[in-house]
Amino acid sequence: MSGTRTPRKQRAYSVREKRAAVRRIEEVGVEEVAREISCARGTVHGWWKQADKLFSFTGAATSKTLKGQGRKEMFPAVPALVTFMKDKRREEKALTTRGMMEYMWQIDAAWIDDYMVGKKSGLLALQRLVQRLAIR
Repeated sequence: MSGTRTPRKQRAYSVREKRAAVRRIEEVGVEEVAREISCARGTVHGWWKQADKLFSFTGAATSKTLKGQGRKEMFPAVPALVTFMKDKRREEKALTTRGMMEYMWQIDAAWIDDYMVGKKSGLLALQRLVQRLAIR
């Protein structure tokens, strides 16, 4: 067996490369661009569908993603709640689910009411939410 390897396929493309591909799509089409850059047609078509986002992206052109992925926070004031939790721990006081729920109620009672209304068992759902936040 010879010592030559087949080159690995490129799996991630920078925003600059995606923009160039979208510009080229308008000239020759999706299939031709996919063939030119040796990329799946569906991938190139996805770039074409999100062209507005690609061209309005203000981050680094060498970035591989458009940012903003990941799970969004449920409770609007999570940073304040995390600070509350850290303060309690620093003071070496008990950090309870009930104490956290009361603090959340002080911060944004309207959000908690809306959250609990849409649930089968509102109080239990709120307790689970608080316990997931407490893991931080």
